[in-house]
Amino acid sequence: MGDDDKPSIMEKVDDERTLTQKIMKLIPGWRGYRIKEERRNADRILRDQIVTRLRQSAEKIQDIRAAIVEAEIEESYRAVDSLMSRTEKLISRVEHADYGYRPFFDAIKIKEDDLENMLRYDSWFAEQVQAFDTACDDVLMLIEEDPDEAVGHIKDLRKTAFRMNRKWKEREQVIMGIEVV
Repeated sequence: MGDDDKPSIMEKVDDERTLTQKIMKLIPGWRGYRIKEERRNADRILRDQIVTRLRQSAEKIQDIRAAIVEAEIEESYRAVDSLMSRTEKLISRVEHADYGYRPFFDAIKIKEDDLENMLRYDSWFAEQVQAFDTACDDVLMLIEEDPDEAVGHIKDLRKTAFRMNRKWKEREQVIMGIEVV
């Protein structure tokens, strides 16, 4: 997602367009509708990737929970439970969030700039989730190597999950930056 060599999600969606869709894109009025629909699809694809990565992280948190029980790191039990709860809450939020686009006849319209900002925000968020998943791996290894140091890292993970939940709420505000018609 950060590599300039990789095509963006919007480029992938554009490449997968059928000939009919490309022709219809030239029809006045239809073009704007299709572009918004493609942005919505790109956002859906990206969010699906985010949810998949968060679920992988949740599985790792379960492994962290088992590892701290085995290592008898009692001071981390609550932190891991809180971490798991926050991660599950985030998964639910991402999975059930609006795509940021309403059909043509809907009373609520979202501006094109807001759609673009939302897609950029979701791309940034995907990078954060990837870093969170990597940090889960690191904590899991640290529990085996240095259980005392792992305690602080588990608390850091919990703070990160809290911040990600807060950031996702901000994303929802981007969508709410709407214009009522």
